[in-house]
Amino acid sequence: MDKNSVIKKYNLCSKQIDLIDNYILKLKKNNQIHNLVGPSTIDIAWDRHVNDSLQLSEFMLKKNASIIDFGTGAGLPGVILYIFGFTNILLIDSKMKKINFIKEFAHEQKLEIKTICTRVEKIKNQKFDFIICRAFAPLIKLLDYSRFFTKKNTSLLFLKGRNVKKEIEDAKKSFNFDYNLYSSKSEGDGFVLKISKYKKL
Repeated sequence: MDKNSVIKKYNLCSKQIDLIDNYILKLKKNNQIHNLVGPSTIDIAWDRHVNDSLQLSEFMLKKNASIIDFGTGAGLPGVILYIFGFTNILLIDSKMKKINFIKEFAHEQKLEIKTICTRVEKIKNQKFDFIICRAFAPLIKLLDYSRFFTKKNTSLLFLKGRNVKKEIEDAKKSFNFDYNLYSSKSEGDGFVLKISKYKKL
């Protein structure tokens, strides 16, 4: 999906478009030094990063929902969803260079993006409406981490690659869960995996 199609699909306003353009520009510059995302994805960032991230908004109907983004990396999907209006979001990554990239971008654009540089398993006593992530860990591990952040109606929304069915099979050996699988709206044979009502066997 090209830039104009993404703008139209999500009805982005000019301020959001500017912020996303500035984010992509910064990503392009920093990627040459820090390798934040796959180099081949930069030129198609509006599809592979923006569209890929924004499709999660279709599963989160309340903009004030509390969200945690595991292993956010360069801020995907967290930064893009923040720009879209999901401001009650916490971005976590264990690599300081990635958190610093997000902090710099937030500071330059005067955005209040909450970030923590730590490992997911070190965070205690925080519960969220949604747990999201992209390309962070196998599903079985994600479910293990998610237990500590879950309240009664928490939903898990994971952007997954083409091996997702195998990951679901493996995870079913250790967890009981309900799930729906949706083909990704962005190029690259990915999926959105939505999970609810899960518990360890």
